[in-house]
Formats: sequence, structure tokens, C-alpha cells
Amino acid sequence: MVRVYILQKREIKVGDKVAGRHGNKGIISKILPRQDMPYLQDGTTVDMVFNPLGVPSRMNVGQIFEMSLGLAGDLLKKHYRIAPFDERYEQEASRKLVFSELYEASKQTKNP
Repeated sequence: MVRVYILQKREIKVGDKVAGRHGNKGIISKILPRQDMPYLQDGTTVDMVFNPLGVPSRMNVGQIFEMSLGLAGDLLKKHYRIAPFDERYEQEASRKLVFSELYEASKQTKNP
């Protein structure tokens, strides 16, 4: 027997389940207009808000590193491609990269 699954692209709606690559998952509970979403100092609105209690309870600090590096990359106009298990190259390699890039981004925003 062969099973075929068909993907359908559609807008996200309340009740949809979303998951990240770090084991975090959740249900869409509310969708707000962009003007009602939290925003950064420069006025950029966020796309999604996660419950911060999900990080320590699931021990998935990787999502924090990924999000932080994404923010730094946006500010520095850089893209990053990190190989899995990059600690084989150097101890704490991911952490060092994230912190160094966040430091560079903080100098640009004058918000150390």
C-alpha cells in the first residue's frame, strides 16, 4: 500500500498547530492585526509571540540561539548557515558565534 499526502498552502488560523526544529510546539490561540502586535524600537513588528515558559520546561535553548542569530543577521544584513553538531569544530562554537554577532549588532543599534 502506498500513502500519498498532499500539502495545501493556506493562511494560518486559530487552532493550527505549529512546531519548530527545537522541539517547541504550540497552538495558534489568537491572530492580531499587525498594528496590535508588539514592536521593536525601530517600529518593526514581530511575526509571532511564543510563551517564554516553553524554553526552560523543554530545555530547548537552541531556539533562543537561532532567534538571536536571526535578529543579529537582520540588523547586520547577513545570512548564516550553521551545520548541525558544529561543536565538533570548536567547543561552544555556536554560542561564540551568536554572542559575537549579537555584540556587533548591538554596536550598530547603540543599545549594548
